[in-house]
Parts: sequence; structure tokens; C-alpha cells
Amino acid sequence: MAPKTRAQTRLKAATKATASTAFTVPVNSWFRFLENQSAQEIALPVSLLFAILVRWCISLHGYSGMGNPPMFGDYEAQRHWMEITTHLPPSKWYFYDLKYWGLDYPPLTAFQSWACGYIANLINPAWVALGRSHGIETHASKLFMRATVLVLDLAIYVPAVVLFFRLKLVSASWAARQASIFTVLLQPCLLLIDHGHFQYNSVMLGFLVWAVYFAAREHYVAMAIAFCCALMFKQMALYYAPAIFFFLLAKCFQRRHGFVLFVKLGLAVIATFSVMLLPWIQSRAQLEQILVRVFPVARGLYEDKVANVWCAVNVAVKLRSIFETKDLLRLATAATSLAFAPSCIHLFIVVRRYAGKQPGEMRANVLRLLNYSLVNSSLAFFLFSFQVHEKSILLPLAPALLLINDESWAVNWFVQVALFSMYPLLFKDGLNVPYAVLAVGWSVLRSCPVCPADKQTPRIVFVLQWLTTLAMVALHAAHAFVLPPKSLPDIYVVLNVVFSCVMFVMFLVYFNYRQFTLLSRLSKENAQLGKQKSE
Repeated sequence: MAPKTRAQTRLKAATKATASTAFTVPVNSWFRFLENQSAQEIALPVSLLFAILVRWCISLHGYSGMGNPPMFGDYEAQRHWMEITTHLPPSKWYFYDLKYWGLDYPPLTAFQSWACGYIANLINPAWVALGRSHGIETHASKLFMRATVLVLDLAIYVPAVVLFFRLKLVSASWAARQASIFTVLLQPCLLLIDHGHFQYNSVMLGFLVWAVYFAAREHYVAMAIAFCCALMFKQMALYYAPAIFFFLLAKCFQRRHGFVLFVKLGLAVIATFSVMLLPWIQSRAQLEQILVRVFPVARGLYEDKVANVWCAVNVAVKLRSIFETKDLLRLATAATSLAFAPSCIHLFIVVRRYAGKQPGEMRANVLRLLNYSLVNSSLAFFLFSFQVHEKSILLPLAPALLLINDESWAVNWFVQVALFSMYPLLFKDGLNVPYAVLAVGWSVLRSCPVCPADKQTPRIVFVLQWLTTLAMVALHAAHAFVLPPKSLPDIYVVLNVVFSCVMFVMFLVYFNYRQFTLLSRLSKENAQLGKQKSE
């Protein structure tokens, strides 16, 4: 049997339930209509064109630091890195102009900046002129910068999503498969940050989806390389590291070829890191500088207000005034480890128990366990780790969206709260209109919670979704029409932080519960199906 066919067979049983209980939402109805009209061939191209259109419409609005000298914002940081990498040798990339926008992302981001800067320099050298292009915001230069985000999104993230759902939902209906792809490609949080605020998160998240896809195909060396690429593009990919590590380690305990796999994985990781660090690998000072720039511990526990535990607790207890930075670093490390440990240990135990000997259905369910663990690990990092940014909520969202057919209402709700948590950042960037359009559009697209609840959603959940939605709308209305007290100018941002943090803690508890009970739930469902067939 060919590898592709074998992987599809192993996933087939786990997707039967999804296919038979697909939730009725507008996006599913649309693709069923296309299927009935025999328009399957044009569905994916049209979906991609619509996804591109939405991305480009968002890019017509504001971005981080637009017209705001002297530092501007994330847009200028990314453009400045192109300027640095185009005109300076790699030995100076992590040392140059640190007081302006010094390079503080891993080498793969630097190489991406170099490639984009090289092309920009060919088109118009003024866009990346060393020391003379600071704050450049011409129409043509902005068009180029926006295009680089779109091209990299289409090159890495989009194909990974398409291939993943085609494999995972191999036995589901065509409409359910296309609806999942379409929905994930229109996830509003990623679109607003990358194509609005301006970043390249889709590259890192794309490598993560590729890693999960390779896990589904049982290509574990390729999985390790893909994750190393994510980590070497953005250091925040460390949020996924515990789940990836324990999953691959457990696979090394399989009865046949376990030690060989361990050696292959080690060599693949060492080789990948070595290739990306090649320009600096012979200089200890260079490597130390990269490490210092990539992990800026001196900045403190957090900078801006972010919906994690430390910022929420700071409303009542001023941690940064009580503890030194090194003590807060230890506290954050310990709390983060305790938060992700149960999920990752459970993943290790289950995968080790069934590695190399489980039937196809169990292999598919182990893949679902990996996705749960990725959500739990990254959400634990977001809530408890050191130096978290608002945008980091994109990391737990990415693997959660891979569970959208298994956890429809939970993922819908999670996306809404995550989008709400980023509102203060998006408001500063002038992205109010695309924020509102995408928030409403996502709710209508997924029919949650302002549309009729699907039959699979518990009633108490539907009520809670309504209440939280009303709370978010009320806070938006207050922010728009009621001036905050002079003594509490940031009251609306603080309320956003506290509300969102409580919700994220709830999601962490929920996804851990779903992971720990997955196998027992599936056993009960299989027993019920067997009983129905016998009757």
C-alpha cells in the first residue's frame, strides 16, 4: 500500500463521526450548494481568491506605527531589517542600530528579510537605503511590503492548511472538507495581525501546520525539520516545543526502529540548526549576541497590557515592584512548566503505549491528542510565560483551528475571545473597521453565537456564549461612547485584559479536559455504534 493511502486509511475511521455529525452552518451550506451544482472544481480556486481579496482589503487600512515617528512600529521594524540584511554582512546583523529597531528574531527571519530586501533593492534602492530610508511610507514601498506578506502566506501557510484538511477529513464529505479549509484561511486574528498590523506570523504558523501534517503522514524527520524552521523563524514557536518534544520522544520508544528514529531526529535537528546558524557558528560572541537579542529578558515580565495571568494579577498586586526581574523569570518558568506538564506527560504516555502497534483508528486519535497538547502547551505559555505579547495568542489558535471539526463551538468561541483580546492593539493601528467586519463575519460564517446554535452545542454553552458576547459588545460600546475617568484612563484596556485572561484560563482547563478524556469518549462512542449495528 502506498504511504499516502496508508496514512489516509489510518485517518479514515476517526473522521467518520465528523462526517456524519457535521454541524450545519452557513459555510457548510454554501459548499453543499456548490457540490449539488457540480462546481467542485472551481470551489478551491474561488475560496483562495476570496481569501486573497479579504487579505488585500485589510492591507488597505492602517498598520503598526503608521505616520508615527520617530520609532514608527512593527511595519518599520520589518522594513528596517530588510535594510540591514541587504547592505551589511551577517556578522553585523545582530549588532547594528540596536537603539532603533535592532534585529531580534532568529536567523530564518533574518534570511527572509534579506531575500525581501534584495528584491526591494532591485526594484527601488530607496526603499531599503541604509540609514536613509527610516520611516519611508511611499505608496509603492507599502505596496511592496504588503505583497511580501501575502506571497509568503500563500507559499507556506495556505498549502499546509489545504493538505492537512484533505488528509484529516479524507472520509468526510467534500463540503465539510472545503468548509474547514475556507474557515481556517479566513481566521480573523491572523489576518488582522499579518495583513493589518503587519507581521509574518503565517510563516511560523505555516511551518507548525506542516509539522502536524508530516506527523499525520508518519514522516517524523520531516516533522522535526518543519518545527525547527518554525523555531528559527520566530522564537515564540517555543510555545509548541514541549508537545512536539514529548510526541517525538514517545515515537522513539516504538518496538521497531525506535533507536534509529532517535538518531535520525537528532541528526536532523542538529543539521537544521547548523545550516541556519552557519554564518555565525564559528564565533561564540556572535552566537551569544543572537541569544541575547532573541530572548530580551531585561525588558521585564511584560511590556504592553496583555491578557495573561501576570498582567491580570498586576491589577491588584504589583509584581514588578515586589520582585526583581530574575525572580519573576523563575516564577514564570515554574508556572509555565506546571501548566503544560500534565498535557505533555499524558501525550507521552499515550503515544508511547501505542507507538508502532496501534491500529489505524488509534493512530488518527493520537494525532488528535497531539493537536490538543499543542493547544494546551502554547496556551500555558501565553498565560504564564515571561515577556508575552498580545499577538502571541495566535500560537494556541493555530492548533485549535486544526480541531475545528472536532471542537466546533469551542474553537468558534476561542477565536472570538482571542480577537476581542487584541482589540486595544488593533484600535491603535486604526483597524477598527476590518476588526468589526471580521468579528461579525466570523460569527455569521460559523453560526456562533449570534446565529442559531447547532445541535451538537450544549445549551449551557450557548447561553454562556451569548453572555460573553454581550459583555464584549458592552465593553466596546462603553469604549466608543463613554469617556473613562481621569483617574483610570486605561480602565477599558484593563477590563479587556482581565475578562480575556479569565476566558483563556477557562479554555486551558477545557482543552486539557478534552485531551484527557478523548480515548474514553471514543471507546464509548465505538461501543454505542457497535451496539446499534448489532441491533
